Amino acid sequence: MLSYPDELLEENLINKLKKFFDLEIDETFFEIILITKKKKIINFHFEIPSKWARGEKEDAMLSLIIKKEYESSQFYAFLVDSSYKILKTENVYKAFYKDDEFHDNDIEIDMTYEIIRKILFNCVSSLILRIEDKIKGVDKKEPFPFSS
Repeated sequence: MLSYPDELLEENLINKLKKFFDLEIDETFFEIILITKKKKIINFHFEIPSKWARGEKEDAMLSLIIKKEYESSQFYAFLVDSSYKILKTENVYKAFYKDDEFHDNDIEIDMTYEIIRKILFNCVSSLILRIEDKIKGVDKKEPFPFSS
């Protein structure tokens, strides 16, 4: 599990996120509200083609933990754009095997993992700037670019 910022998530929150993969939800975009924590987790589930996975695809999910007051639909384009950037990365599936002993000593695994970290960092930084602009009253109304 990759987290940005690089702070440790609570163990029970990590377990909740992992269990989302076990849910049989037909939607790619969904939210879970944590009432006692006054937060919600919005999720975008997508598949990554993979030469190494059973079924030739990896399940991936981008999740944002936000204040309960924010409208989840505002983040849909951001999550789709972020997933698109990840999907454009050549051999991105290799990043899923970073801690796998079977594919040890493959430098491309570490490289693709770091590329995904950079993509996520840039995407979240861009989202933070958009939110700050909106708070300041500057609404650029630029859609997420679905590009590099």
